[in-house]
Amino acid sequence: MKNIYETLEMNIIQEKIMRFCASSLGKQEVQKLQIFDDEDDVNEALDKVDEAMKFIDRQGRLPLGGLSDISLSLKKANRDGQLTGEELLHVQTHLECVVNVQNYFDNSEITAHFLNELNTGLVAQPRLLEEIRKCITPDGQVDDHASPKLFHIRQQIRHTQSQIRTRMEHLVKESQDYLSIDQMTSRNNRLVLPVQSHHKNQIQGLIHAQSATGQTVYIEPAEVVSMNNQISLYEAQEKEEVERILFYLSQLVKNHYYHFHFNLEILTELDFIFAKAQFGVLYHCCRPTIQKDGNVLSFLEARHPCIDQEKVIANDIILKQHRILLITGSNTGGKTVTLKTAGLLSFMALCGLPVPAREAVIPLFDQIYVDLGDEQSIEQSLSTFSSHMMKIIDILYHATASSLVILDEIGSGTDPQEGESLAEAILSRFVDMKSFVLATTHYGRLKTFAKEHPEILMAAVAFDVESMKPTYHLKLDSVGQSYAIEIAELLGLDKNIVQNARNIKNESMSEHERLMETLQMKEDILEQKGKQLIESQEEVQILQNKYEKQLRQIENQKDQMIQKAKDEANAIIDKAKTEVQDMMNIMKQSTLKPHEMNQIRHDLDQMKYVNQEVVHKQDHQLHIGDHVRVLKMNREGDIVEVLKNHMVMVSISGLNVKLHEDEVLYLHPQTKVKKVEKAKIKKSTVSKTGNYEINIIGKRYEEAMALVDKFLDDALVMGYPHVRIVHGMGTGALRKGVRKILDKNKHVVSYRDGGPNEGGLGATLVYFE
Repeated sequence: MKNIYETLEMNIIQEKIMRFCASSLGKQEVQKLQIFDDEDDVNEALDKVDEAMKFIDRQGRLPLGGLSDISLSLKKANRDGQLTGEELLHVQTHLECVVNVQNYFDNSEITAHFLNELNTGLVAQPRLLEEIRKCITPDGQVDDHASPKLFHIRQQIRHTQSQIRTRMEHLVKESQDYLSIDQMTSRNNRLVLPVQSHHKNQIQGLIHAQSATGQTVYIEPAEVVSMNNQISLYEAQEKEEVERILFYLSQLVKNHYYHFHFNLEILTELDFIFAKAQFGVLYHCCRPTIQKDGNVLSFLEARHPCIDQEKVIANDIILKQHRILLITGSNTGGKTVTLKTAGLLSFMALCGLPVPAREAVIPLFDQIYVDLGDEQSIEQSLSTFSSHMMKIIDILYHATASSLVILDEIGSGTDPQEGESLAEAILSRFVDMKSFVLATTHYGRLKTFAKEHPEILMAAVAFDVESMKPTYHLKLDSVGQSYAIEIAELLGLDKNIVQNARNIKNESMSEHERLMETLQMKEDILEQKGKQLIESQEEVQILQNKYEKQLRQIENQKDQMIQKAKDEANAIIDKAKTEVQDMMNIMKQSTLKPHEMNQIRHDLDQMKYVNQEVVHKQDHQLHIGDHVRVLKMNREGDIVEVLKNHMVMVSISGLNVKLHEDEVLYLHPQTKVKKVEKAKIKKSTVSKTGNYEINIIGKRYEEAMALVDKFLDDALVMGYPHVRIVHGMGTGALRKGVRKILDKNKHVVSYRDGGPNEGGLGATLVYFE
């Protein structure tokens, strides 16, 4: 018969926790796990694990590497025994483990009452640790520098061994005619020469052995016998000194026997606590609340830890105003798993373990009784029904109001009517006993019985009526259908048999039962649709949150860009202020000539940022007749001549203009080729130079303004980018009139006074688009 550990699969949980133990001592504690019977004890155990989970979340696992059971070595040292080098190495790793654990807790800011109390109980032994490190090598041997005497002895041994090897190598060369092989060998821990048997008298020394064939004898030459004897003497001294050092270290261990003993107990408990905590972190467990004489059994989002955590379905299992939870529903729908989950998590909590749930509240049960699965016993000649009934009888005898009872398929395994009656009677007794009971059933009468008793809460494992598959979700305060016929049909049972089964079922059901089943199926469908609606709402909410987040990010970026632009503008203004101030200082400190003042104004104009024009690169092979747009003038014309050096002649409204091919944009080929005659231009008073300028000095105001206006139009047609108007200084009337015309002309981008070599204040330089 299975015990409760195997039935609830608590043994599997113990195996999982033991994998996180650093030592055999911690594993032994895990194997001893059992239910606490005192509220303070179980809460203290849970508090310790809860503190350890916080440490693991913040700092990772507790550094317990090297922890081992050194209790036998401690007893040996306490009885004046001499520890071996390997045993002292275990003592060393124990001391190092104590230091690592102390550093782990001392470097943390986490408030942990119980774990800090354990940490303060640890006693480090830095002097002993240093002595062991100095005297014992990592392979468990006594180090040469463990004492000056040992260093001297081993130095003498190495020196003598070197002398022996040198002499033996010389003898090999001298006696190679007598040797079986031309090299020395070893017998009885001494170097010997392999001498041929018929030459053994040629070499004086001690014979240590003879080959199996008798052809070779192994001789230790007399010249090295004395040196080997000296080595034996040194080795005896070495052994004596090594034993003295080991005994000395063993006595140091003995002097701290009780510290070691208590350290070992504390480290074992820490290993046990942190193994449970590591399990809790890995399975996303919570610290359960244990209530003495509690009336609430509650698990929110409980998960069975033995099922793949990526696939397991979390369920709420809650008994607040009820004492019995009666679970119904389809086969393979998860009823038994729900019982096992509640039983296992209750057992784990009472053993001081965290449980895989979001929240858990559990009464301090005096015992948990379980009747699950097929307990048929061939050895005792018991049927399945008899085996179940024997267990139920035992449970009824021992259970109390503070017990948890778990019953799977109560009353099954016998005649349905009798089993149903027995199940109802058994549940009635548990109602009177006020025990906490979790049970499953397929019996219809028990569902009616539960409805009539307020102490019983009905629950059902959900079933997807559309896909005809269980969802494994537990629905509290709900009555479930078995869906046995539907499942049989899904598994491939003959359709005629399925239909016959439905007919038989309908005939045997009362009108009330048929109505209840129809209502339950409609409730299942509505619940399924409600769940889908909630999921859709959650998806919409997620999308809304996503878009709102993106909108906030865009607004933040916008504000940042505006602020950046403001900062850059302020920087430009500050720089301009500085440069202007520098120029003003220069002006104040010196007497400037007019053309120098003009130069300063020109320099100020150059401070403006002007967008660089995009240079158009002609990618079309231009031909006579092609229709193009002159980019600078924004006018269209036809090419009448293709010149050298990428130049073309363009006819614009009868006026031929010579341009670079990159200054025109190809629109389309010629539509009608015709010979274009050159336009005849009347000579005027426009004085045209290489830079294209006009001189109006001495002209009357009206005449001068008319000439300037026509001059500007001609310059635009001919494609000049800039021109010069010479008006002289005089009274300034001509200069003001020119400026008024320039201000009104939309094709003028800017103008300025002439520089030192450009006429100074007596001339104006004009720039077009």
